[in-house]
Amino acid sequence: VIENAQRDINIAFINEVSMIFSHMGIRTHDVLAAAATKWNFLDFKPGLVGGHCIGIDPFYLAHLARELGHDPEVILAGRRINDGMAQFMARQINAKVRKGKLAGDGARILVLGLVFKENVRDLRNSKAVDMIAALKALGHSVDVHDAMADLDEARAMFSLELLPRLDGAVGYDCVVGAVAHASYIAFSLRTLTSLIRPGGLIADLKGMWRHLEIGDEYRRWEL
Repeated sequence: VIENAQRDINIAFINEVSMIFSHMGIRTHDVLAAAATKWNFLDFKPGLVGGHCIGIDPFYLAHLARELGHDPEVILAGRRINDGMAQFMARQINAKVRKGKLAGDGARILVLGLVFKENVRDLRNSKAVDMIAALKALGHSVDVHDAMADLDEARAMFSLELLPRLDGAVGYDCVVGAVAHASYIAFSLRTLTSLIRPGGLIADLKGMWRHLEIGDEYRRWEL
């Protein structure tokens, strides 16, 4: 429990500074790469924190603390930050994708990744689901693909109809890289840009396409 809570708190710190960097207009992954040149830097990355360990176990420790009359401030602060990241990401994507659009016009958005962790099939406590729901609530049409998830399980757990493949998935206003599956990281520039219209937004939440030289024809946002 302590190990999971510790990771949760460290990720929450990185998520919080990613919010600060968003206000500054700089990319979190660039800052982390610089910070990693210091020998004792702890290498945590920003993102959605779901699953059945980090996203849940800290609550057990917090519950015990309260039963003992102790207020678990740091533990619950970490949980609040990480549980709020889905809404934060949706608001950021919404603000950027609506630039140049008429008021009220929603966008066609493709979200890549639904499971809680890269290269696994586990959908438990997926926070990508919360981000998708927030984007829909903001008036956008959202399609979802996951290279690992079981389509029937996604339908049963979340009432989501996943795209079975990406063939024919073209012309989106925004592509969101939500989970860094190996197959998504391996996208060529041509594969990635085939999904999106010129002038569209590539929202790389995991920094998995940082190595691609994406020209001015497309807009780009990273945490």
